[in-house]
Amino acid sequence: MPTRLSVAQALAIDYAEVVASYRTLADAHVIVPDADTGEAWMAMPFSAVPTEFRVVVGERSVWANCVWDAFGVAAALDADVGFVTRCPASHQPVRAGVRQGVAYADPGAVAHIAVPAAQWWDDIGYT
Repeated sequence: MPTRLSVAQALAIDYAEVVASYRTLADAHVIVPDADTGEAWMAMPFSAVPTEFRVVVGERSVWANCVWDAFGVAAALDADVGFVTRCPASHQPVRAGVRQGVAYADPGAVAHIAVPAAQWWDDIGYT
């Protein structure tokens, strides 16, 4: 069974340096560490854990944190992306993505952002 290297091992640096770097990145709203493990939980627009937003990029897929981030994956990777999520009201699948820099979604689809952007970081795990 392969062993998963820690960031400190992979970069051959002291663990305290990794912790300090993570803290700096978190303070700058670049990553969100997991409260229990300290490992990166979110690195916008990517999620380290499965979410309702599995984004397909060519032959691979990644997890996004929310619909906003699912579209953001296209910008972060400079690539076409597609994803299917569920409407929270009807539970019906909604297809969306970005092709050649233009966002698309199923007819009638609406992305609702319930929290104003200025308040996202008040509880980024919820928003």
